[in-house]
Amino acid sequence: MATLRPVMSEANICPISQANPPTRHNLRCPLGAAMFSEQAWGEIARSLKLSGRELQIVREVFDDHTEFAIARNLNLSPHTVHTHCERLYHKLAVTDRVKLVLRVTNEFITLTFAPESNLPPICANSAACRCPLRRNQAQNS
Repeated sequence: MATLRPVMSEANICPISQANPPTRHNLRCPLGAAMFSEQAWGEIARSLKLSGRELQIVREVFDDHTEFAIARNLNLSPHTVHTHCERLYHKLAVTDRVKLVLRVTNEFITLTFAPESNLPPICANSAACRCPLRRNQAQNS
């Protein structure tokens, strides 16, 4: 039986780089809070009615920092960060960190599909005007 060597994960390769498999590019999708632009974070915060501090906490959660790391990074006590997290969960109607990230990501996707939105879509097909959802939306307008 042959031994398996670790291979580069396909999960972190942007869909745009997979468009032409023979000429593979090493474009990596940004992870964590960097996956959204500053403009996108501003729109997300406005849409979800997040305070500046709440937005800082959410971005730290996106970067997969623990409450202790968040406390250290924001110069807060761990208890204060825990309280912020609990209040965020309640405010956004979620029960844990994973659901918080999913809720924020869903909000971003919703915002990108809004007719008046100028946020770039997360989907490479939509960005290249090949998205069937965008075409249907344009035809129905």
